[in-house]
Amino acid sequence: MKNILIVEDLEEVADWLSGIVTDIFPEAHLVLADNLATAQAALATCFDLALIDIGLPDGKGTHLINELKQRNPDTLCVITTIFDDPGHLFPALRAGADGYLLKDDPEDEFTSALQGIVAGRPPISASIARMMLQQFRPTPKTDFQLTTREEDMLVLIANGFSVKQAAQSLGIKENTAASYLKSLYQKLRISNRAEATLRAVQIGLINPERD
Repeated sequence: MKNILIVEDLEEVADWLSGIVTDIFPEAHLVLADNLATAQAALATCFDLALIDIGLPDGKGTHLINELKQRNPDTLCVITTIFDDPGHLFPALRAGADGYLLKDDPEDEFTSALQGIVAGRPPISASIARMMLQQFRPTPKTDFQLTTREEDMLVLIANGFSVKQAAQSLGIKENTAASYLKSLYQKLRISNRAEATLRAVQIGLINPERD
């Protein structure tokens, strides 16, 4: 690794990432950017590796991946983020990310995953790898019985609607929508929006290949 780009807006996190990268690739030249514009301005350099945060002050880090790949298709683009939900994972992978690491992983696990690049292993957090595997394990609808309204509610929640917005979309009262949500959570044995999104994908109610 000759040139490595780190795109991270939090100074303490950028320092932490720099320390890990320096330990793994001591000969590499590091370039730090704390926003999307600064990172784009640095693209005159050909990077071998880019560690990219998703949430930046001036845009999404995933928008940088295509530009990096156009300049050098061999650039390894690794997302480093706190977001562990399908709504962030799948768009990042579709954008061309070569890896996805969670910044709140134990440091030894994070370092080991990143170090795997040397051996040709894609740097992916263990919990993210499990989520990706679950994506290809369809859950038959016969395992539970959702009503049409519950399915509608699941699709809306998985697509980022609040309970209030879902109620407006379905033309029902907010407390009725909340009761549908509670019921489908119980039936699907889930407890949050990320799990709802993954389950909606598994049973074929939404397509992760679409933006």
